[in-house]
Amino acid sequence: MRFRSILPMLLFTLSSLGAQEARPVVVCSQGLEPLMLLWADQMQAVNPQAKLDLRANVATEVAKALIAGQSQLAPMDREFKPEELSAFAAKWGYQPTRMAIGIDALVVLVQKNNPLKGLRIDQLDAIWTTSRLSGAAKDIRTWGDLGVSGGNWSNRPIVAIDRPLGDGLRDYFRQYVTRGGNGKATNQQSSDAMTLVEDLLSNQAAISYGSLGEVFNNLRTVPVVPPGGKVAVEPSYETVASGEYPLTRIVYFYFNRAPNHPIDPALLAFLRMVVSPQGQKQLAPMGLVPLPQDVLMMNKQKLES
Repeated sequence: MRFRSILPMLLFTLSSLGAQEARPVVVCSQGLEPLMLLWADQMQAVNPQAKLDLRANVATEVAKALIAGQSQLAPMDREFKPEELSAFAAKWGYQPTRMAIGIDALVVLVQKNNPLKGLRIDQLDAIWTTSRLSGAAKDIRTWGDLGVSGGNWSNRPIVAIDRPLGDGLRDYFRQYVTRGGNGKATNQQSSDAMTLVEDLLSNQAAISYGSLGEVFNNLRTVPVVPPGGKVAVEPSYETVASGEYPLTRIVYFYFNRAPNHPIDPALLAFLRMVVSPQGQKQLAPMGLVPLPQDVLMMNKQKLES
């Protein structure tokens, strides 16, 4: 099991080597919580006085916390929306600083014994919406509509499970798969990431989506056909790193840095560790892919400028 939940709200402190103790509050997207804990452990291994305690929430609340000044760092599983950038600029007079920290993918999840071999993006859209803005010719409601046969699969209704409102992956799914189309009344909605996994594990007819780090032992990912392609691509470290898998995405940190002002020393120490070779190695255990060297170099220059 790659993904594990911890206590949902933890106060935290972050102090740097030789620097005056600082206590910036950090709120992160729920899906990034395990990775942030790994990085926190790595930071403490170098400096036992440095601590990173975490508040995990949906992406919408992560953005609000940074805008309000309640969080100094916002690890996000999506980009800031235009209205969030506008709200930040209205309060602070400048834009938040964005820094890529890894590569992830949206993966389609079903039970391991589900015989589905692959999906096109328009088929995913037709499962979730009535609008079918991605181009599917007809509605999809049963597993037989996807060509799944044998046993009682042909007439079995598909149970589509959505992620929580405000979740970054849900926003990504709506942008790149359903294109903002109208969801079906039959869609179920999970209250959090762990509930979603539990619902998948308890219902053989269920389908949902998550990140590479949310693949449990009794679940599997469904290969996805790239737009214009013919062969479904399995999400893996290699296909995500190469960009061959079609629903690949970047994971970001946003932080509050005033123009011509240095980054808080405690925060800077943590950010340097994240983009270091040792920090990037922590991505793989969570199913994420390290950044290319040229992007890492740009990040380092951004931190030192």
